[in-house]
Amino acid sequence: MKRSNLFKKCKAKKLAAILFLAIIFGMMSGLIFSARGLASEFIADYRNTVLPGTPVFDRVIGATNSLERAVNNELHNREDYVNLYGWIQKTIGKKIISDAGYGHLYKTKYNQITFTVAKQDVSDELERMYILKDQLDELNIPLLYVQAPFKLPADEQQLPDNIKDYANDNVDRFLEGLDAKEIAYLDLREGFWAQGMTQNELFFNTDHHWTIDSAFKSYGRIVDRLNEDYGFNIGEKYINIDNFSRKTYKDYYIGSMGRRVGESFGGVDDFTLITPKFDTDYTLYEREYGEEKVFEGSFQEAVLTNSYLKEGTPLDTNRYAVYHGDNTELEFVNHKIDSGKILMVKDSFGLPIYCFLSTGVHEVRALDVRLYQDSIVEYAKKYRPDVIMILYNADCFGGNMFQFN
Repeated sequence: MKRSNLFKKCKAKKLAAILFLAIIFGMMSGLIFSARGLASEFIADYRNTVLPGTPVFDRVIGATNSLERAVNNELHNREDYVNLYGWIQKTIGKKIISDAGYGHLYKTKYNQITFTVAKQDVSDELERMYILKDQLDELNIPLLYVQAPFKLPADEQQLPDNIKDYANDNVDRFLEGLDAKEIAYLDLREGFWAQGMTQNELFFNTDHHWTIDSAFKSYGRIVDRLNEDYGFNIGEKYINIDNFSRKTYKDYYIGSMGRRVGESFGGVDDFTLITPKFDTDYTLYEREYGEEKVFEGSFQEAVLTNSYLKEGTPLDTNRYAVYHGDNTELEFVNHKIDSGKILMVKDSFGLPIYCFLSTGVHEVRALDVRLYQDSIVEYAKKYRPDVIMILYNADCFGGNMFQFN
């Protein structure tokens, strides 16, 4: 009986594979009249990578990989083909997808899409932190490093078997190095997965970023640290979620990784917008490539980039950047509060954080060293902030994120 069931399963799997292969070749045949070059590229790639005599099921894998290479970023209606590709991967039960940008993308046990981080030597990053600390000490400006979490926790294997992620290992060695030089840090990973939210509530399913809800909770921890150790007086009003509105847009967002695997494989995320209920009054300066834009009004008017949530925009619109992101330099001036100056050096995890922080202090300035080409120390010397906060997620090593000078 068991052999009979096994035979039936193998037969069904083979029939499914033949069907998928027929779909792929049928689709490519239909494209010949509109994209002859693409069809030729697909056929050539398939012939070069899938050898004669390859089992049918493996031909499906080879064909889908050839299809991805052929349509990637080139073909009109690319999203349709990405979705078809993702549907095939989901139907045959794949959890790992080859990707030109990430190497591989993985579906976790919680049906989230993620990538992995390789093991990094963090000694160069530590040396740059040591230099920065010495320079800021001479200016009597305190430094606080804030570690945002990576999507994968250290104590749970969410990836397919035998796949290893080194994001947390890299961070552990980096924070040990900060400890050795007595550089202050706040590790937001501590307690992050034990704050009463599920994995799918902590991170977007289709994107590597934390959700706005979990970012808000981490923002509260940052405020506590600023109040305790750096002389700030940010009141409970500014961290109590009861004083903020939450609006959830259902099935409204496909993040950066979801766009690469297709909606059929990765799904669609909800997006929750958090904004203050209390009165706010801002001037926001956005500086980019020598030009300056000025926004004035409430939090909703000046701080948010509302076009990212506009009705009718595509699902792959970067909703996360509604919190005024992807800029070289930002200066938030809160006219309702007359004290507190923060300079934040950040990656994209900082977007909702600096927006929320701006509600409780007079000024927040945010710099992205991938775009800002001048010295952070010289900037601090002129600005004289009460604290410099560096906020990075765990995928920050091995690049130029620590090029402060």
